[in-house]
Amino acid sequence: MQSLLNFLLPTNSFMPHGYCFLWQPGLLWLLVASHLLTALAYFSIPLAIAYFLEKRSDIVFKGLFRLFSGFILCCGITHVFAVIMIWQPYYALEGILLAVTAAVSLWTAVVLWTLIPKALLIPSPAILLKANQQLQDEIFVHQQTKAQLTRINADLDRTITLLQASNQAYQESEQRFKAVVNLSPAAIYTSVLTDKLRYLYRNTFVSDAFLPITGFTPQEWHDNRYLWVDRVHPEDLAGLLDKVQRLPELEHLDMQYRFRHKDGTYRWVYDKVNFLPSLDGLHDEVIGAWMDITEAKKNEEEMRLAAITFNSLQGIMITDAQTHILRVNPAFSKITGYTAEEVVGKKPTILRSGLHNDAFYDDLWQRLDNEGRFEGEVIDRRKDGALFTKWQSITALKNSDGVVTNYVSMFTDISEKKKFEEHIKQLAFYDPLTNLPNRRLLEDKIEQVLTDLQAEECFFAILFLDLDHFKWLNDSLGHHAGDELLKQVAGRLRSGINEQDTAARFGGDEFVILLNTASSLQHEATDIIISRATQILYDLNQPYHLSNSGHYFSTSIGITLFSNKLVCLPEELLQQADTAMYRSKAKGRNTISFFDYSMQEAADRHLQLESNLRLALQEQQFTLYYQPQVDANGEMVSAEALIRWLHPLQGLIAPSEFIPLAEDTGLIVQLGQWVLSEACQNIKRWSEQGLTFRHIAVNVSAKQFQQSDFVEQVAAIVNNSQIDPRQLMLELTESGLIDNILQTVEKMRRLKKLGLSISIDDFGTGYSSLAYLTAFPLSQLKIDRSFVNDVTDNRSNEIVVETIIHMADNLGLEVIAEGVETQEQVDFLLQKGCKLFQGYYFSRPVPAQELAAKWLRKPNGLV
Repeated sequence: MQSLLNFLLPTNSFMPHGYCFLWQPGLLWLLVASHLLTALAYFSIPLAIAYFLEKRSDIVFKGLFRLFSGFILCCGITHVFAVIMIWQPYYALEGILLAVTAAVSLWTAVVLWTLIPKALLIPSPAILLKANQQLQDEIFVHQQTKAQLTRINADLDRTITLLQASNQAYQESEQRFKAVVNLSPAAIYTSVLTDKLRYLYRNTFVSDAFLPITGFTPQEWHDNRYLWVDRVHPEDLAGLLDKVQRLPELEHLDMQYRFRHKDGTYRWVYDKVNFLPSLDGLHDEVIGAWMDITEAKKNEEEMRLAAITFNSLQGIMITDAQTHILRVNPAFSKITGYTAEEVVGKKPTILRSGLHNDAFYDDLWQRLDNEGRFEGEVIDRRKDGALFTKWQSITALKNSDGVVTNYVSMFTDISEKKKFEEHIKQLAFYDPLTNLPNRRLLEDKIEQVLTDLQAEECFFAILFLDLDHFKWLNDSLGHHAGDELLKQVAGRLRSGINEQDTAARFGGDEFVILLNTASSLQHEATDIIISRATQILYDLNQPYHLSNSGHYFSTSIGITLFSNKLVCLPEELLQQADTAMYRSKAKGRNTISFFDYSMQEAADRHLQLESNLRLALQEQQFTLYYQPQVDANGEMVSAEALIRWLHPLQGLIAPSEFIPLAEDTGLIVQLGQWVLSEACQNIKRWSEQGLTFRHIAVNVSAKQFQQSDFVEQVAAIVNNSQIDPRQLMLELTESGLIDNILQTVEKMRRLKKLGLSISIDDFGTGYSSLAYLTAFPLSQLKIDRSFVNDVTDNRSNEIVVETIIHMADNLGLEVIAEGVETQEQVDFLLQKGCKLFQGYYFSRPVPAQELAAKWLRKPNGLV
């Protein structure tokens, strides 16, 4: 070693300075070698760190590594200077170097201490090694997995290829399935369960057949989940929802309900549903099919109705195309009397009555051939031979080629209906008592004649007949005898006219005959009518057998003749004949009168008089005259109030002209009330003047007396005028008391209770019996002027007057004779016991002022 040093350091100047370690060359070089090797090691570390940092750019603590590299570098330099300082003591430089090294070391230490907590978190190398091993294992596993994934991916590629091929096949199969489904008339659908209450199932497939059945396309069914719920008939919905909710439990459903088509109409559908559960219960499915059964429902209803109809009350007969009977229903047998066994195989001709000719059946078959239907009224014959009328409907049934296969006949027995119609016709157009045409039918016939006369020239006549004194018969023998008389008269009229003529009952005891003269010449037609009317009058004058005895009755006849030259309505012609009839009445009855226009003028005057009479009542154009009623000495005892009409243009109109008109029009009631009120006012006025009289007599018409409140009306007038009721006497006509005896007696008793007196006017002209007479609470009988007029010359009237006087005396009634005009009549009446008189012999009717001035007296006898 020393030899080597000598060779390396040939001079002593390169020997270390100072004394170190008892300087030995071997030790010296050992120190130098150690410092250099240490420095070399230090220098390699920064290089390694620099390389490491270069390669690991993601290192977090790069600054620390660089600081540490600087520290190691400083340490290496320090070792190099330690070798240099052995031979060259550069103490200043060494001090600087050591100071830098110390600073770097201190700074490195500070940094390291701050990093120690973080460094402690760094796993130990063993752990890192273990983690590294695990990482290596995972890498190995991942590599294996990657290999497996590679193999799986290859398998998946193969599977995807297979799935694509399968999906293509599935799509083609689904298309074929849809094509097959859409060819089906049934509408197929599939659904899955939902959690919605309004739609429990959501459609997943809807076939095209839903479009013709519902009017909605499959897309519309998919887009609107509420479509089914919203369009099911409300009456069906509740029950359907209950069934659908139970579908998982029931598994199968067969439903029929009404669904509202898109056009707004309801269609019947048959819905067959199957529930297909899944294994996991999460993919349950429903498959169903719809069929439009609307026509089937209609056919079902028609079949039901047909079954009901076949068992109905209508007779039904079904034949083949050759009209051989195939089937009949029970009603057929009930109506015709034939059982099904008796008619099956035969033809309907077994029912023919023989009343229809060949033309009728030719028309029937022509309508069946042309229209396929016949409907009309047919008369057939039952099994027992009895005829019956039926309303028959025959329908020809044809196949799809238009060939008739069957005939269906339905008929109803309308025999009773026809009888009822005849009965109704009889009631509507015929008089139920006489069975003669009534007024309505008569006017129809006259109108038909007037229509027919437009095409031909011929004279017709209307005869208006009225039975004379018919009311007397009713009053004496009763209405039953009156009805019997009317029937006998109708029978004689019916047998006395020709077939083309018409005899009708017009009403009450009035008859009308419409006669065809068959002549176009007026004079000839007139002669014919006179001859026919005379014969009719003769026939009606023959005795009638009523109530076991013979009775004679006369008839008044009025005739009007007309042709196509006369334009009239039926009502006008009847009015003309009626006017002529009243002319016969005026001529003394039991005669014939023809209508002429002078009679029509009289009728017009009659109408004008009625109008004037109504106006007179409104304007009070009436006044009262009074005719004194005197005793044997000619002294006035009482007076009768008589109405007069003071017309502003015509002057005084006699009662004989307007009283009958007032009776006919009903104005007599209002007129009578005025007379009664006016008479009471005069009675009050005379009483206040001190004039004396027994009473004033006022005539009361039958219509006025028959008013239900007549007694109340009289009582009110008497009370309002404040007169003594004993000063008022009511004169009632004999004929007006007979209609209702019990009611008449009751009214008369109430009037007597008021204090009034009652007299029967025109006694002897009516039909009062003694029994009725004794029942009436009368005060007086008035002998009619018709008996007084020729009492001295007519023995019969003399006997009647004498009888009346004696009867009144025996009944305790006062008697007065009216119409006294001569002294001889007065003497006769006095001789027979009559003590009161009224007539022109003593005084004409005079105004109230004249009566008071000439006839009424004060109690002292002064006028």
